[in-house]
Amino acid sequence: MHKNKTQLQQLDIGNPLDATRVFNQEHGDRIPLVLVPSGRACCSCFYHIPSGVNTIVHVCGDDAYPDGMAPPGIQMCKPWYNHVAYMVTQQSCTYNAPVKSCPTKDNVMVDCELTLVFSIGPDPTDVKNFVYNLGALKFNEFLAAECEEAIRQLIRVTPLSDVYELRGSSSQHVQNVLKVLDDKFKEFGVTFSKAAITDVVLNDELRRILQGTTEFKTKIRELDKEHEHNMKLISYDFQQKLSEKERLYERRLQDIEADINVALVNRKKDLVNAESRREVAVTKQQELAAVSKKRAESELSVAQAKAEQENAKLLAVATSNSEAAKIKVDKETEVAIFESQQLIKVAENKALALKTEAKAEGDAAASLQVIREHNLEMAKLEVQEAIARRAKIVISGDQGDKLIESILDRELLTSNISLKM
Repeated sequence: MHKNKTQLQQLDIGNPLDATRVFNQEHGDRIPLVLVPSGRACCSCFYHIPSGVNTIVHVCGDDAYPDGMAPPGIQMCKPWYNHVAYMVTQQSCTYNAPVKSCPTKDNVMVDCELTLVFSIGPDPTDVKNFVYNLGALKFNEFLAAECEEAIRQLIRVTPLSDVYELRGSSSQHVQNVLKVLDDKFKEFGVTFSKAAITDVVLNDELRRILQGTTEFKTKIRELDKEHEHNMKLISYDFQQKLSEKERLYERRLQDIEADINVALVNRKKDLVNAESRREVAVTKQQELAAVSKKRAESELSVAQAKAEQENAKLLAVATSNSEAAKIKVDKETEVAIFESQQLIKVAENKALALKTEAKAEGDAAASLQVIREHNLEMAKLEVQEAIARRAKIVISGDQGDKLIESILDRELLTSNISLKM
């Protein structure tokens, strides 16, 4: 490998003011993450905190600023009371993790180098979690083990033909590795911002084989380009001949279109002539129709006049007949009314006479009763006489007695005389 594994360290320094210089210096393969200043002198009445670092100050072993970091600047206090415990870098750190002899999917050993960019914080809680719960040394060991495991798992599922495609940071597999590391160290306040596989190295023999394969692929590409060039020439010739055929075809199409246009012009001319003939014929027929219409209208007027005259004659005759009949009916009605009135008067006179006669009879009813009884008795006798003259009758029994009693007086019958006729 071209690079060695990066070592993450915790260093002791004497003066807190040297923290910025220590963090900014080059330390080779080592990266200082946490600085521990030495204790204060017994006669010291202040201490200085530089800017650009996260500083944790203890007061008798307890955190002097539990809700944040110690502010930069000069702090006045007693020498046995406050002191600077830890100073954590605010810079982004680059970590190189080379992994040797990683087997690929087809069991070919390759060397791989992973480069990570991480930072601690900037939240004060994250910084304190890192210092108190993990520390630089444990973080170095933990991160080296996690990187080697992640790279080996990644290379193990990748075939040799695709192993070079892992280089860089755009690969989805590398981004998955970055996400796994970020999830594992997030609780300790460490944030990973970038991950990239910077190099993948094969052994010499395998490299020569791959180089030969690459050269063979290059020759194949050259032959493909030559074949493509020849195909382009053939296509060019074909396109040229096709263009000539298309021009000839277009020329013939133009001739056909010209003939079509001439035919259309002739057809329009014929249409105009036919339209003119049609208009002349229509005009003539319209004139004839107008003459026929005038003749029919005149005949209609004459017929209407004659009909009106006949109608007037018939109306006069009908009117005269209806007037005569009306006069006759009126006369007959008047005569009938007069006769009815006279009959009413006669009936009234008869009723008056009957009333008078009935009154007279009512007045003479007593005197006329004897006459009417005599006339009735005479009528009975006449009937009996007639019956006796017409036949011989033997009278006997109850019926005979009744008949004899009706004819003879009851006194005559008491002498027991028997009559035989």
